[in-house]
Amino acid sequence: MNHSNHALPIALPGTHDFILRQFQQACSRRTSTLSLTANENILSDTARTLGQNRHYERYLFNAKAIDGQRYAAEFNGMQIEHFPEVETLKALATQAVQAMFNAPFVEYRVLSGVHCTLSVLAALTKPGNTIVSLAPESGGHFATGPLVRRIGRHSVYCRLTADGQIDLEHFQQVVQSLAAPPSAVLIDHGLTIRAIAISPLRALLDRCGLERTLILYDASHTLGLIAGQAFPNPLDDGADILQGNTHKSMAGPHRALIVTRRADLARSIEQTLSGGLVSSPNLPGLLQLFVTLMETECFGQAYARRMCANSQQLHDALVDIPGWKLHPTDTHLLLLEGEQARQAAQQLNELGIRVNNKQVNGRDCLRFGLQEITRLGITTEDLEALAQIIRNVLNGGANGVDRIRLAHICQRLNQVHYSFDQETCQ
Repeated sequence: MNHSNHALPIALPGTHDFILRQFQQACSRRTSTLSLTANENILSDTARTLGQNRHYERYLFNAKAIDGQRYAAEFNGMQIEHFPEVETLKALATQAVQAMFNAPFVEYRVLSGVHCTLSVLAALTKPGNTIVSLAPESGGHFATGPLVRRIGRHSVYCRLTADGQIDLEHFQQVVQSLAAPPSAVLIDHGLTIRAIAISPLRALLDRCGLERTLILYDASHTLGLIAGQAFPNPLDDGADILQGNTHKSMAGPHRALIVTRRADLARSIEQTLSGGLVSSPNLPGLLQLFVTLMETECFGQAYARRMCANSQQLHDALVDIPGWKLHPTDTHLLLLEGEQARQAAQQLNELGIRVNNKQVNGRDCLRFGLQEITRLGITTEDLEALAQIIRNVLNGGANGVDRIRLAHICQRLNQVHYSFDQETCQ
C-alpha cells in the first residue's frame, strides 16, 4: 500500500488537462535528459506500437486451439478466443531464442525479473530446501534472500573474489556447514563487468557429490550480450537455467525470460506457472517481447559489439580522475569507485545524466550502463563530449557550456537503432 506526502494543489483543475499538462512538462524536460542507468533500455517504435494496440488489451491464456477452428480455443474447459497471429509471432520469437541461446526450451510468461526468480525456485525446489545465492555486497540482487525465505526456503550467501569470480574456498565452507545439501545455486549478479566462470563451480559441486544441485544463472544485465555473442553463454559452461529480465542489455519490455536445455526442468517450470503463478501473461507486453527477440536475432550481434565498444571508449575517457578508481570492464557496464559517488550521482541526475550509485564490498561506486545511448545511436564524437561533461562534474561541477553540450547530444539521440524501425526510415 502506498502513502504519499507529495504536495498537491488544493483543487485539481480540469482533471484531463491537468494530467496531460503534468506529463507534457515532464516529457519536455526528458528530451534533454540522457540515461546511463544500467537497469533500463528503450523499446523500438515497432515493438511499442504493437503493444499499444487496443485490440490486444486482452487475456491470453495458455490455451489449446480447436481443430478445424481458426479463432476458437479451449482453456480448462472454457471456450475462449484464439489469436493465430500471436501464435505466428510467438513461433518466430521462439526460433530466434533457440538460435541465439542454443537451447530448445523457452518460457515467456514470467512478468518480471523477480517473478522469474520466484517461478524458477517454486518450480525446481521445495519448501525447506537451501538456496545459495550471491551476497548483496558481491553484487547479488537485494530481493533474492528475502524472496527465498518468503517462499519457505533457506537462504545462504556465497561471495566473489577480488577478480570477480566465485570464491570456491568460501563456497565449499558454506556448503559443508549446511545440514543438507543445497538444491540450487543462483548466480544473480547485478554488477557484471566480467564473466563469472560457471564450470569451476560445477566441478566443485560434482566433487562434493552434489551433482543434483542446480545452477541457475540470472543474466538480467547481460542477456542481450549473450544473445549477441559478446558474452559467454552460461548454458555452455554448466548452468542448468538461464533466466533474466528483458529490459537492460536486451532492449525489450519490462518482462523476463527463462531458457533451458533440459526438458524435465522446462516441464516443471511450465506446470508450476500454469498451476497458479500466472494466469494471463499480459498480452501487450508479450507482443513487445516477441518483436524485441526477433529484432535481437537480426541486429543483436552488431548491437552487443557496439555496447561493449562504447563502454570501453567511456572507460578510457574517465581514467585518472583524482579521487576515483575505474574498474576494468568487458561488458556494457562501468564501475567508477569513489567516496563521493552518492553526491556525484545526485549532481549528474540534476544535470540531466541519469546514473545510479551502488556499493561493492562496502565501497561506493557510480554504475554506468551504455545500453540505451548505444541503441539511440550515439556517435564516438558525442560519447567523447559526454565523457568530458562527466569528468567536469566529478572534478568539481559542470558549467553552462556543459549543459548546452548535453542538450545538443540529447537532441541527436532521437532514433532507435538496431531495430525494425530502421526499415521504416529508409
